[in-house]
Amino acid sequence: MAITYENVVFDRVIESLNTLLGNEFSIPIRYDEHKGNQSFLITLGEDELVDYNSDGQTRIYSIAISYEVVSGGEYNKNHIKQVSETAERVKRLIQDNTAYSPSDVYKWHDGRIEGITYSMGDDMLHAALDFTCTVTEVN
Repeated sequence: MAITYENVVFDRVIESLNTLLGNEFSIPIRYDEHKGNQSFLITLGEDELVDYNSDGQTRIYSIAISYEVVSGGEYNKNHIKQVSETAERVKRLIQDNTAYSPSDVYKWHDGRIEGITYSMGDDMLHAALDFTCTVTEVN
């Protein structure tokens, strides 16, 4: 007999992040690599068991959200402002959705941006945001 399960990290976390970012920004969301002048890239991180009992389990999921903008090799105040402004907006978006239950359907709680790392490459500016949330699954 086949088991019954839910792909929690994808169905609850990744899809919800895609929805939140897509509704807030007019920036492409990618899963393989950055493309175009600017994009978000979502990649899987960690899946950590916090609590396990006969009724279900609680897990912490970590997802990397990176934002990249092509600068053409120029780094000026406007480029820095664009990258930091987008990162700050994502931070606020997650803060406003720390407990995410659209249409009263539970997805996660304790959603947060744990940290942001900014970097520059030859022709791009990059912000790497560490997203973490807690999901309680009931059997």
